[in-house]
Amino acid sequence: MKERLTQSDWLDHGLKILASAGPSGLKADPMAKSLKVSRGSFYWHFQDIGQFHSALLARWRERTTDEVIKVLDRKKDGARRLRRLMRTAMTSNEKLERGIRSWAAQNSMAAKVVASVDKERVSYLGALLKSAGLSSKQTSARATFIYWAYIGRVMAGSGADNLSDEEVEEIADLLQSPDHEGLRSKEP
Repeated sequence: MKERLTQSDWLDHGLKILASAGPSGLKADPMAKSLKVSRGSFYWHFQDIGQFHSALLARWRERTTDEVIKVLDRKKDGARRLRRLMRTAMTSNEKLERGIRSWAAQNSMAAKVVASVDKERVSYLGALLKSAGLSSKQTSARATFIYWAYIGRVMAGSGADNLSDEEVEEIADLLQSPDHEGLRSKEP
């Protein structure tokens, strides 16, 4: 006899489904079939699909933002944290992030969570840049730019050419340099 599935098992499976099939796959019956269990197992852990969706969004936030920040904060050097964050973000599998954003485009609850996560991530990027000695004005613009680059990479998908770790680190160093006046040309 199989071990009973836990709520975590269902949430982890939901994230895999979201990454592979998109938001249309987030239904109790198809997920239960793919896990080879009855729908009763799903309803043992979740009152309804809405509660599952809410818990799934919380799990996504925890895994892709909260845990990443905890790991990065163990490092003391802000410059190294930004390099590591950018290297991870620019080389990681983008399918889950793309699935979440696709879901957010059609679901208001997902859209609110994604907007909140986006704000938190940009704020964290700003804090990393500030710890590297940038002014508040520089940190805001650069944090936003870095995040836009990340979202662009996610949405471009696997068809986009990837940068090497060294190239990503070079860009990170450039963007966190307080002496660099930005990407503006000095010419009139």
